[in-house]
Amino acid sequence: MEPEIQRDPSVRERARRRRAQQVQRRRLVLGVCVLGLIVVISALVVGLPRGSGTATTTVTETPGTTTTSLVAATYTADLTGAQSVPAVKTVATASLTLTYDPEVAALTFVLDINGLTDPSVATIYEGTPGAFGAAVLTLFAGPAKTGKFSGSLAEGTIEDADLTGPLQGKTVGDLIALIKAGNAYVSVGNTSHPVDAIRGQIK
Repeated sequence: MEPEIQRDPSVRERARRRRAQQVQRRRLVLGVCVLGLIVVISALVVGLPRGSGTATTTVTETPGTTTTSLVAATYTADLTGAQSVPAVKTVATASLTLTYDPEVAALTFVLDINGLTDPSVATIYEGTPGAFGAAVLTLFAGPAKTGKFSGSLAEGTIEDADLTGPLQGKTVGDLIALIKAGNAYVSVGNTSHPVDAIRGQIK
């Protein structure tokens, strides 16, 4: 058997260089890929609008809002003759409670009267204390109660379609925005004072 012929050292050197070149090319390709990935991620981060990391939507206090992200809240009004415009001398009072439940997206109300004679209408108006405004929601439209009345005059759920005047075609969210801005009051009228027999700002 003939002894194994040893390889030429120059052949081994060429093979070693080829392997080194292959390793270098692979490293170069990997580096280019990593650099490209960094560039893509940076472009995505820069292109995102500020605040896009949060999914919470808030309701602005201007017309055109929706009830999608309203939180649970209660709004009240204490009605007296002294708040009427002009003021009415009476011992009659009333209280309005509005409650928003976000789980069912419903705004409910209860209007209780204490000692008002012949109450005939109850309405929420747009306006600040001491000023007249346009009607935006009727809570009670009759028939009028006869004599001195105490008890629940009206209660129920307010729907978008119930809104009128400046809020017609808008949402319950717009009504709540009006209340939060301090720009809504409730008025109860009777046979003697068809508007503002007693009145109170909703807070």
